[in-house]
Amino acid sequence: MGRDGEDGGDDQDTREGRQGRDGGDRAAGGRRRGPGAAAAVSVALITVLTSLPLFLVGATSTLVNRELGWDAGDTGLLLAAYWLSSLSGAYLSRRVDTPVSAETTVGSAALVTAVGLSVAAWCGGWGLALGTALGGLVYGYTQPHTNSLLMQRCPPSAQGFAFGLKQAAIPASTLVGSLAVPALAVPYGWRAVFTASAVVCVAYALPGLVVRRRGAAGRRGPAAPAPPLRLNAHLIGLAVAGLCGAMVGNALGGFLIASGVHEGMALTWASLLAAAGSTTNIAVRLVAGIVVDRGRYAPRALLWQLYLAGAVGTLLLAVGGGPWVMTVGGLLAFGGGWGWAGLLHYVAGAAFPGRAARATAVTQMGVSLGGATGPMLFGLLVDHAGWGAAWLMLTAVGTVAAVVVRLLREPPDTAAPATAAAPPSTTHTRK
Repeated sequence: MGRDGEDGGDDQDTREGRQGRDGGDRAAGGRRRGPGAAAAVSVALITVLTSLPLFLVGATSTLVNRELGWDAGDTGLLLAAYWLSSLSGAYLSRRVDTPVSAETTVGSAALVTAVGLSVAAWCGGWGLALGTALGGLVYGYTQPHTNSLLMQRCPPSAQGFAFGLKQAAIPASTLVGSLAVPALAVPYGWRAVFTASAVVCVAYALPGLVVRRRGAAGRRGPAAPAPPLRLNAHLIGLAVAGLCGAMVGNALGGFLIASGVHEGMALTWASLLAAAGSTTNIAVRLVAGIVVDRGRYAPRALLWQLYLAGAVGTLLLAVGGGPWVMTVGGLLAFGGGWGWAGLLHYVAGAAFPGRAARATAVTQMGVSLGGATGPMLFGLLVDHAGWGAAWLMLTAVGTVAAVVVRLLREPPDTAAPATAAAPPSTTHTRK
């Protein structure tokens, strides 16, 4: 498993090695931090945009269902289609070697997302399904590429925060979708929200692609395909943890308000709890990255402890006990049970230097499968066994994630690429 008990000493060695590499990077060109900050912001923005097909469906579901004659079950199928397509996209990203720069991939992803949003807005019910699925495919395909971009462009001392910022962009997408409903959907209809989002995607994509083309002559050529990376117990374990965590997080986001009302909360209180939980989730993702960047906590140790905290939160939700117990449980569940995302991909990417895209494609497949299955299973349990049983199921799932990460061993030595330029694998001791 690693040496979680020895992580304090390992962290000191890691900090020294990391500081040495950072110093070499700055001495070599002095431009490391600038491109790193730009890459982190760019990746966060594309994560928001490629998440919009998912969250706009949820935000506008009342208006969509009213116009098309659909119900909540149809909305659930759309959300599942997004995540299953995301699973396919992550699989393709791992299987296909495309020597194209990450920047070009990001710009192209924004354009394809714009197409999906436009199809969803103007091609009827089948168009909404197709556009949502296309958005999921783009999201799943780009996630490993953006993860690789962060590992390449950000200095090791800021990679944890960069991953946290990237994943914090996902709950930020829910905020964008929620604000778009009163601003655009109510006065102009739900199609206006999708159309405006498509325009934003195009506005984001075109300048970057043009700049990339104009500056191509003075930059490095297309990126070479990454070295092969075979599946191993470390990657599979992280993928299982991602699957379990996504089951918890996506079910939590979809059902917490309804569960709170069932337990006697006023609708306003339950809604405020969901908003506070989302804010807590964003804060945890950012703070977790900062903590591991400063070398004060082993990333893998923090990861399994977040999963465990989330399991405690869902257990409190299962017990019930009134609004205040639900409030504490909801905040713990959001913070731990959904605050792990940036850390998971960072742990996977750092464990396999030079192959972050391939490694995080595997973890993204687990996350996508969990996103598709979690809400469906939770809803079925609520219908047939009640809210308590559904939250207990998530408690068990979150506990499994914590145990799997806690028991992980170091990646095999054969996982490291045999290149002279590869940095020392000190990152392994931090997991």
